[in-house]
Amino acid sequence: MAAPRSIAIRNALLLALAFAAGYIDALSYLGLGRVFTANMTGNTVLFGIALAQLDANAIARSGLALAGFLAGAAAGAWIVERDHSAGPWPRAVTIALWLESLLLLVLAAAWYLTRDTLADPTTTAALIVLSAVAMGVQSAAVIRLEVTGIATTYLTGTLTNLAALLMGRTRRKNKPFRHSGLLAVVWIVYIAGVGVAAVDLPRNLALTLISPVALIMVVATIAAIVFRPR
Repeated sequence: MAAPRSIAIRNALLLALAFAAGYIDALSYLGLGRVFTANMTGNTVLFGIALAQLDANAIARSGLALAGFLAGAAAGAWIVERDHSAGPWPRAVTIALWLESLLLLVLAAAWYLTRDTLADPTTTAALIVLSAVAMGVQSAAVIRLEVTGIATTYLTGTLTNLAALLMGRTRRKNKPFRHSGLLAVVWIVYIAGVGVAAVDLPRNLALTLISPVALIMVVATIAAIVFRPR
């Protein structure tokens, strides 16, 4: 496969992952008690507010999300960093995404089966941890791709890198806009994922829960076919 085509497919898959991350963040925030399970910058802010207000339930929710994300990131890093192969999409990244899809499938099933008991703190805590672990795995997988400035769950960094690239372009007329365009689209697609989830959740819970699972599975399947070892 020609390199430009490989890069184009990789970038498209990254956008799908960003959409899924935004989707999951909206689900967790709206359905699991105002907590983020993908965007740990926002979740850290919520954790700090909860500490200041001595809100034990909010502290527990945000703390569990942080711990779950760290555990998922560690597991994902353990998978992807053992693969030292070159190329736009190492095989270990696909393996990590299969793990993420499995975690999201368990999350979807558990959430749907316990939908009438979400007020129970134990049920909510378990769902938060599952979601956060899955997003941590995705974050580690995306970092392994080593695409400068791209993090599907860390949008502050994406925006910062976008601004830096655009300012660099104003000083160096020969610097291409292609990568800065990708950064901008990642941000837009993440917002789209948030919006779609916010619309879907009140309408059809089953479809809403299975959508990110299906999307990650599609990404992993395409990656397994397109970037298979030769």
